[in-house]
Amino acid sequence: MKKWCIFIVLSLLVSCSARTASTQEEISMRQVGLTEPLTIAEDFFPKDMNIVALGDSLTEGVGDSTKSGGYLAYLEKKLLAHKAVKSVTVTNLGKRGSRISQLYEVINKNQDVLQQADIIMITIGGNDIMKVVRSHFFDLSYPLFEKEQKKFARKLEKLLATLRSINEEASIVLLGVYNPFGALQTIPEIEQVMQLWNEGSKEIIAQYENTLFVEVADLFAERDDVFYSDQFHPNDLGYQLMAERVYERLEAEETLDLWIRREQ
Repeated sequence: MKKWCIFIVLSLLVSCSARTASTQEEISMRQVGLTEPLTIAEDFFPKDMNIVALGDSLTEGVGDSTKSGGYLAYLEKKLLAHKAVKSVTVTNLGKRGSRISQLYEVINKNQDVLQQADIIMITIGGNDIMKVVRSHFFDLSYPLFEKEQKKFARKLEKLLATLRSINEEASIVLLGVYNPFGALQTIPEIEQVMQLWNEGSKEIIAQYENTLFVEVADLFAERDDVFYSDQFHPNDLGYQLMAERVYERLEAEETLDLWIRREQ
């Protein structure tokens, strides 16, 4: 009788040991199967975006029939459709007629706002070119524009340095100028002038990290349907095309991805 009891006890111990070993082996195999830790996509939790816009009438939105901010209103809608963007706050500091030298005062008065910006948008240069046209209408020449463009470039460099001293992380986006004069006979090289201005601005902004130059001149070339009734400012379609171009460049240059990673 005792022998049978001992045999039964031993059988139970062996069975339990086998089941325990089998269970441990299964757990071990399952653990080995977890080759990579679980990660959450950077854009899983949408974030708030803060945009501050500086510049001239293109920033103010002159020619926008809705009076909602020109290209910035269209850009805001496109950004809100991005899965990483929860909300967009736009502070529009644009003023009609502004030249680059007048932006320094605007920047100094709004340093607190600029410090909080994720993206700083700038449209400037058109009125600086117009000043040359009005001051030298009867003796305009390409060398004159070359001289003025160099002055503009130095001011732009100072402007960017000032913005960077206020906000080291914000993406700075500068929109180029376009030709609003059409076939103005007094400036036969007007297209070359616009190209000169844009290339010079592009070279300056490339000296700073996390900056972007957006070309828009081609959007207005040889078209009448993109201008407001004054034949100078964009109309609704013109602003919409500008916003689409800006958004395309933000994505192509991974500016939005940089913002997402910075906000983690």
